[in-house]
Amino acid sequence: MTRIGTYLIKDPSLTPETRLRMIKAAGFDYVCLVMKPMLAGEDAGLTPELCARVGIAFDNVHLTGNGTHDMWAEGEAGDRIAERYCREIALCADYGVKTGIMHATWGINPPPPVGEIGLRRFARVVECAEKHNFTLALENSVSDTHLCYVLDRLKSPSLGYCFDSGHRNAFAPGADFLGLYGSRLTATHLQDNDGQNDLHLMPLDGCIDWRGTARQLAATPHGRRFICAEVAGVVSRDCPGRSASDIRAMLSRTAALEQGLVRIEDGHFTVYEGFSHEALLERLYAAMRKIADDIERESV
Repeated sequence: MTRIGTYLIKDPSLTPETRLRMIKAAGFDYVCLVMKPMLAGEDAGLTPELCARVGIAFDNVHLTGNGTHDMWAEGEAGDRIAERYCREIALCADYGVKTGIMHATWGINPPPPVGEIGLRRFARVVECAEKHNFTLALENSVSDTHLCYVLDRLKSPSLGYCFDSGHRNAFAPGADFLGLYGSRLTATHLQDNDGQNDLHLMPLDGCIDWRGTARQLAATPHGRRFICAEVAGVVSRDCPGRSASDIRAMLSRTAALEQGLVRIEDGHFTVYEGFSHEALLERLYAAMRKIADDIERESV
């Protein structure tokens, strides 16, 4: 059976422990964590110790991303970012975490061009992963060029791939990441969008071809066994200078708009407004269960 996981959905009114317990009650098999609370220590809440106390498994940690563009540029800043990743890998290993998610670039601004200086830094981080018996999962994001440059040139059992469905749909819809790197797949971020913007909607609420995606995931060893959601929960976006009709046109391909889940006004839109945290998790689990069922049918 395909196991279903999720990252925590943001909700400042609920503690991490409460949200973890709600995730478990909703039926999810595991959670994925983020690096910042682990850097702050156990008192920050969302750590492997808390997962153990709640009684829910954890799979991976999303490493920090700020400054990753510098990995590709001359200067000491890039070296410092590489060393930061090495320190985070060592901390994850101390916690018993075996997999971490990393981007090849960070943010929507154009990164420096690919080149040997960036490749050497990524090789340094992969060496750290090898030392700690850790798997670094490089995620497709804005620049598929930088992702492919690293994955095509660095071969190590400690360097895998994280498939982000929303990033592919918004930034590289024609890229066959799972065809290229499915054998190295070690993590997934399943989310949806309008085909233009990285909205982190729930799967099935955007315009992604989920039957086709399930078929591709079923062709990979990891995708048959584990799928993980990475969604925003209530989505609230400012669109400066855009009228309500412009925003409606932008979102016209999404199932969320068709289903009346979007509130639009001049310069702003909200998705899932008024949903309780429990209702968000219920909807997310149902979507992920549907995808898991499709994967299982394709795997037969």
